[in-house]
Amino acid sequence: MSKTFKVIANPNAAGGRGARVLPDLERRLRKAGLEFEIERTSGSGHATALARRALESGTSRILVVGGDGTIHEVANGLLDDSEADGRVDLPAMAILPVGTGNDFHRMVRAPAGIESAIQTLGSGIERHFEVGRAKWEGGGGRFVNLLGVGIDVEVLRWRPRFGRLPGLLQYMGALAGALWTHRPVPFELTFVGEDDEAETLAAPVLLAALTVGPSIGGGFLLSPKARPDDGLLDLFVVERLGPLKVARYLPSVLRGRLDGKPDVHRRQIRRLRIRALDDRPFRFELDGELMATETRFLDIQVEPRRLRVLELFDQDEDGRTR
Repeated sequence: MSKTFKVIANPNAAGGRGARVLPDLERRLRKAGLEFEIERTSGSGHATALARRALESGTSRILVVGGDGTIHEVANGLLDDSEADGRVDLPAMAILPVGTGNDFHRMVRAPAGIESAIQTLGSGIERHFEVGRAKWEGGGGRFVNLLGVGIDVEVLRWRPRFGRLPGLLQYMGALAGALWTHRPVPFELTFVGEDDEAETLAAPVLLAALTVGPSIGGGFLLSPKARPDDGLLDLFVVERLGPLKVARYLPSVLRGRLDGKPDVHRRQIRRLRIRALDDRPFRFELDGELMATETRFLDIQVEPRRLRVLELFDQDEDGRTR
């Protein structure tokens, strides 16, 4: 494999923060004596194409400069092409988080910042993350942290109005607006857990989120015990709630302590099927990106140990950093 590292950078991440860090990043990479090539994305889907090109070039490591959406595109480019040609020697990814929410980086055992990213790129420890694979009418794709239906879709429509705010506050503002315009959809969710037993939940759903890691939206701890390398996806479902009850629940969600509520459900699963009980098409999102298509169903499964992610710290069997 090539010793030249690839840098796939989204200059537009977080309102241009991606572009602002690049000169300093390039200077420090040269100072560290690393061989690298920087590729800048120019629009939606370009990071996927750049990842495919990096795979074809035989690079061993990629530094992704961006947020969850950029990581989503890079992962889909690597995994789609490797699956097509049977490759298993995927490049390992280091992350410089400069997005709005950066929930993927919260799963990575490395500090944020340029120096940490360079150190991770040069001498990081590999960990294998699972991804979720979704199929819908006429298409399919993977997500590295989140698949969401329900109010999450409406939140994405509201978020541009709060674009000047940082990640968590941006999501909070959009959520406040979405609560007044969203109408819960009656969904049927059929899922298979670690014990291979099937279970079905049918109810009007405010939110159904399937995650690899613990948080979404820049820090909402939906599934605080979720791990990206346990071979399972974490399902978080909230049945229909009014705005006042949502407001009462929010502090507990932020602290990861929303337990014991009859209208909130958590499960660790291997597979999930989502369909609208009225059979109407619905919208969904992957890793904070609203999908352009509508579908009557989603079939999702976990793909263990698919992404090679570089970290600075290792942990023992009890989860303690060493």
